[in-house]
Amino acid sequence: MGIFGKAISIRWSLLRSFAILILVSSMTVLMLMTIRARQTERELSEKLITTGTRQATEELDRFFQPVNINALIGARWGLAGKLNLAAVVKGPAGKLTASQLAAVTRINTLLLPLMRLFPEMSSLQVANARGDGFLIIRLDSGRIRNRVVSREGWGTRTLWFDLDQEGRPRSPEWREVDYEPRSRAWYVGLKGLPDEEVFWTEPYLFFTTKDLGITASVKWQDRGLEYVFAIDVLLTSITDFTRRDTTQLSKRSQTAVYTQDWRVVGLPRHQKFQDQEEIRRALLLPIGEIQIPELHAAVKMSAAHKEISQQIKASGKGIFSYESQDETWWAGVTSYPLGKRRQLWIGILVPNDDLLEGITQLRMHIMAATLVTLLAALAYSFLLARSYSRPLEALAAQSRRISDLDFQADEKIEAKLFEFKQLSEAQAQSLTALQSFSRYVPIEIVKELVAKGEVARIGGHTETLTILFTDIAGFTNISEAMSPEALTNHLAGYFQAMIDALHHHGATVDKIVGDAIIAFWGAPTAMPDQTDRALKAVLECRDTLNTLNQTWAAQGFPELPTRFGLATGPVVVGNMGAPTRLAYTVLGDTVNLASRLEALNKVYGTSILVDIGAQQAGGDGFAMRHLDRIIVVGKTQATDIFELLGETGKVPAAKLAAARRYEAAWDRYRSGEFRQACEALAGFEAEFGVDPAVERLRQICQAYEQRPPGPDWDGISIMTTK
Repeated sequence: MGIFGKAISIRWSLLRSFAILILVSSMTVLMLMTIRARQTERELSEKLITTGTRQATEELDRFFQPVNINALIGARWGLAGKLNLAAVVKGPAGKLTASQLAAVTRINTLLLPLMRLFPEMSSLQVANARGDGFLIIRLDSGRIRNRVVSREGWGTRTLWFDLDQEGRPRSPEWREVDYEPRSRAWYVGLKGLPDEEVFWTEPYLFFTTKDLGITASVKWQDRGLEYVFAIDVLLTSITDFTRRDTTQLSKRSQTAVYTQDWRVVGLPRHQKFQDQEEIRRALLLPIGEIQIPELHAAVKMSAAHKEISQQIKASGKGIFSYESQDETWWAGVTSYPLGKRRQLWIGILVPNDDLLEGITQLRMHIMAATLVTLLAALAYSFLLARSYSRPLEALAAQSRRISDLDFQADEKIEAKLFEFKQLSEAQAQSLTALQSFSRYVPIEIVKELVAKGEVARIGGHTETLTILFTDIAGFTNISEAMSPEALTNHLAGYFQAMIDALHHHGATVDKIVGDAIIAFWGAPTAMPDQTDRALKAVLECRDTLNTLNQTWAAQGFPELPTRFGLATGPVVVGNMGAPTRLAYTVLGDTVNLASRLEALNKVYGTSILVDIGAQQAGGDGFAMRHLDRIIVVGKTQATDIFELLGETGKVPAAKLAAARRYEAAWDRYRSGEFRQACEALAGFEAEFGVDPAVERLRQICQAYEQRPPGPDWDGISIMTTK
């Protein structure tokens, strides 16, 4: 019975009950939010600023820690005698010997990769107690130069070089520059400190570029002589960090970095600083001279308020609110240790209006959620009356998934009516048949035919595709050591992992032949980034197999090391075969080249080889090693081949250095300089480990050195491996 004794339907009863419950609950929440608004405001501000200071500290760690680590690496190199300057400054001023150039090149080979890997480091220096100094510096134009000084040997004469891409000095130039490394702050500040402790200077004006910056330095002893290694960091680089979007906590928040005496070394993201010249003028100014009212007011408040000042001194951090130009701001200050003897301040400012905006939005979201929930309750009451339609809707949805060849959702449809149950069982049988069929045919091909409404016909066309061949190394021995059942189960896990990785990057898996997989990108659906996807897919396959091989080895199963060959070029792609039996596949020289590259991994001791087409299409996104220029079996045209190392920025520096060392030796080999090529590879194994490609190149160079090739030799390797 209703309120007035009149019976009402259950639909309207449920609707009314849901509506009253939701309205009362929502009004209660809104009232509680209004009562606790001020408390929430403070909690939100403290949490936001705490999160911001933690993020800023983590970002500064990512900024400064590489400098600390590289300074210690430099000291380790120095202790190993790799930064000794004796050979660099040997000889009188104005003259230059081959041994000096070789010594400069040797040091550049160590330091240049650090300059390239860590752009926040503007220059690296080595100096000793005799006044010898070696500098490698990145200028505004992007040019990298060397400067060599020897106060006791050359006086005020200094030697300058430009560097090529390999770190070799070019265009020597002598200048009169009164530079004394032993008087610089980064050298003097190390007095009395233990060896291998990183020392950070106060901000100062750099001698060479006249830019403001700070320097990290470390000392050691080499043959009884004190040496110092120093790394310069520009204050503009710190400002680039504080002005990033990642440091923005709210619409108008500001993040800045100061010295202990409140001079700015990292400027906030503010409209006052629109260009580099304005930034340079403001760096190292006291807060009061920068003329940002909210920033100045925050520093005055923290210094004048005794409780805040003591809190900051005691714990190295503090959060407080203050007024600036009739507006409330929240500020957070925390210390950031820079080495053992220096610290910076991180300051974060957030206007109160930004916080209130979030609370206002939260209230609006609750009101919107209340309205949505109320509408949902109304809809639910009507859905109760439509229970008979549910089985039909589920069957229709499953039919649409089947027509889209989506077999992932195989849910059982509950139906109580006999006709619905028959239809559900028939549809389940159709789904089972299609699921079985999809395991024999690439599902991408069937989807394309369904989308076009066509029956598969014989025919092909020429497209530029990226082709992949894989093969398990030593598979014959592996298969002979296992029973057929065990081998089949082992390969099932292997193939599933490989195919999952390939599908993850959009590959069309053509076929599995024995232990090999053939796949391609760019068909049946065009892919502008097909090579990029293919390279990433191969890297994911390699990394996945590394993990799986470790697991298999621990479980007593044989590892399955795999070789990959990847080529990009024109192929014929389409339906090949007979009218009653078709295969969607690819044909052509590029397919053969990919197969040959997979096999050539055995020759070079590599796991992933790609042709020049794939290398060029991959661009700067991938790190590769140029291995050779070859002619494969069945072809007359030469092609350059490359070893895929990994994505750019994810390959260890040592691996990149080894690749560049090999490439430099190969260039000498290609120029017919066989002895110099062997010399370039000297000590390779001791520094980087055994590399079959290096050993192969060394053996070829040694053979040609003893018996030089004919005048028509062009450095191209004729391959016989199929």
